[in-house]
Amino acid sequence: MTAAAVTLAALAIGAPAAPPAAGAPFATIVIPAIELHARVREGVTADVLDRGPGHYPGSSVPGRGGTIGIAGHRVTHSRPFFLLNTLRRGNRIVLTLKSHRYVYRVVAMRVVEPTDVWPVRVQRWHETLVLTACHPPRTDVRRLVVFARRVT
Repeated sequence: MTAAAVTLAALAIGAPAAPPAAGAPFATIVIPAIELHARVREGVTADVLDRGPGHYPGSSVPGRGGTIGIAGHRVTHSRPFFLLNTLRRGNRIVLTLKSHRYVYRVVAMRVVEPTDVWPVRVQRWHETLVLTACHPPRTDVRRLVVFARRVT
């Protein structure tokens, strides 16, 4: 191996991984309280959300701290977040990413305007999972936001 190849290999080891392609599998989400078990894909475009929940590009990744944002439909297509409004404080949410399990507990729920991006964009001190869906069902007038803090 040449010196240049060794240097390039060393740089690649320390470089952050490229973001996943839109629509690529990102993680699995399990919410026992609403009997949800779904694959989360990268992206929140209509094409991605038509197939199930989507990870907000630019939001964090489990295990790295910050805010992890996931969106999903409540009444159309696979409707993974249909019962999201029935979650209660303390309910468990599990994300599995590359064989690592990350457990979160619901800490709060809010209804916000569709233009409010702060729930997903604000980076928090504790690793926080933010789930979003249209609210009320069958409309896009507002967004239901569930906040969950990582516990393991």
